[in-house]
Amino acid sequence: MTLAKTKREPKGRWFFRPLYLLIIWGLLALLLVANGTYETKRAKDNLFQMLFDEGSALITGMEKSAQNTFASLNTIEVFPDVSAFITPINFWALEESVVDLILDVAFQIDQELGNSPPQQTLLQKEGEVRHFSGIEMVVAGEKFSFSRRPGGSPGKNPRPFYQPLLEGKASYAIERSEKFETGQIDHLSVAIFRKAGEGILILHADESDIHFFRRRIILQGLVEEWRDKGETKYISIQGEDSEIWADTSLQKIGKKEGTGFIRQLFSKSGSGPQIARQKIPGILEVAKVVALDKNNRAVLRVGLSTEKVEQIISADQRNIVLFSLLLLVFGGLGVTFIYRMENRHLDRMREMEEKIHQSEKLSSLANLAAGVAHEIRNPLNAIGMAIQRLQREFAPEHPEPQGEYYRFTDILRGEVKRVNEIVEQFLFFARPARLELQEVQVEDILRDILLLCRESAEQQKIILQEEIEPNLPVLRLDRQRMQEAFWNLVNNALQAMPDGGRLTLAAKLQAGKEIIIEISDTGQGIPEENIRRIFEYYFTTKEKGIGLGIPLAHKIIQEHGGTIRAQSEVGRGSTFRISLPVPREKG
Repeated sequence: MTLAKTKREPKGRWFFRPLYLLIIWGLLALLLVANGTYETKRAKDNLFQMLFDEGSALITGMEKSAQNTFASLNTIEVFPDVSAFITPINFWALEESVVDLILDVAFQIDQELGNSPPQQTLLQKEGEVRHFSGIEMVVAGEKFSFSRRPGGSPGKNPRPFYQPLLEGKASYAIERSEKFETGQIDHLSVAIFRKAGEGILILHADESDIHFFRRRIILQGLVEEWRDKGETKYISIQGEDSEIWADTSLQKIGKKEGTGFIRQLFSKSGSGPQIARQKIPGILEVAKVVALDKNNRAVLRVGLSTEKVEQIISADQRNIVLFSLLLLVFGGLGVTFIYRMENRHLDRMREMEEKIHQSEKLSSLANLAAGVAHEIRNPLNAIGMAIQRLQREFAPEHPEPQGEYYRFTDILRGEVKRVNEIVEQFLFFARPARLELQEVQVEDILRDILLLCRESAEQQKIILQEEIEPNLPVLRLDRQRMQEAFWNLVNNALQAMPDGGRLTLAAKLQAGKEIIIEISDTGQGIPEENIRRIFEYYFTTKEKGIGLGIPLAHKIIQEHGGTIRAQSEVGRGSTFRISLPVPREKG
């Protein structure tokens, strides 16, 4: 179903093409994507920088704590009396921890050796990796031994210190020797009865080994103290040979884990202390080569969990995407709104130009019409009077030619009358309207129209239907002009139903503000390409039409402050809907 309004639609192309709207929308989407990507990257960089700063602060704190503790330990080892003063180290508890550590290492070596027969190479490997001056294994009275340094085991006694193990009286035995002047352990031997295999395993640690174990215990204590700080996932301290001295995972202690990242740190450490970082899935590792004392350098590695950072980034990304979508939607709607408003504005400007052009055209036609009407009316009047005299004075006397004579002269009079009506319509468009307003009942005009068209409707087998509400308000109209407008529309409807149909005239009051008149037919209908042009002057699809009937009705209704629109569907008929305002009551 198509629809036409009194306002003419613009012809030709759009002023702003939809393609431009899509381009603007695409640029807006691209801008939002670029901004979202930048904001996400910036937020991610800032969060990881905060995590890196946290790791750097942990490393700096641990470095200072380790350096202070190592300095105190070096002082105590040289000047034992210092331990009587306030120091961060309980030296005698540290000595006992060394004994416990070596005993634990003995059980670890037992598990690693397993049930395999004792081999010199295995003992040598364990001694070198575990930092022991000597390792012995006694199996079925036979002794296997490895010594990393001469004098790696204590003096030879006729009764070994692990004799209780041989006799089955104990599961482990410890022998220690201390310096007379300081009381510090300078040699320690530990023997255990093997559980993973046969025999007895004996470990010997000299003074340098004990120094190493003291420092490893201190470092492991630092790791345990700092492991729960912030987002710490792990802490690891490794020597220059990649051996792990301390770690949050006790199983890794004593093993070597060399990576390119660690080697690169040691190679760059000569240019000054640097804190480096590397990203591992789920972890940001921060590392630095630290000087524990003048003889010991190590790389301190702190692994920080990125779980919370990634959660924040993920939430931030969701918010950015949602915000960008909202901006895209509302921005696009805003652009579309501006696009439509601009097109409407340009449409109105174009309509005004067309109206000005039409006014100029009508103005020029007005001058032409006055001259044409004056020149045509006089001859038409003369012709009309001549035809009347011919009918009255010169009719044949015989009946047979008389009938044909009257038929011919009637045709001439009808054509003269039609030419005169065309001149009148032409003059109506060209000259300013002069309405003779009076109070009129619309239903009276509509019933007069129905009465006038009844004979034509019966001849064409058209059913007339009246749907007029009673007691409609009185309107101030030019009755003759409004009747002419309604008649043009009704006559147009009759012509659209040459083979019969239904013509309906309806009138009703709407919202107390306007009277709605509808003139409907069940005729051929108006094609969509023509529905928008039916109010144009001189537009017609009829062979004998001049295209002034509907534009004339349109002009008369507009001059009364009303509106008219057409609704049509090909093959089902048309409806003209007229709205006339009800005058306000005074007072």
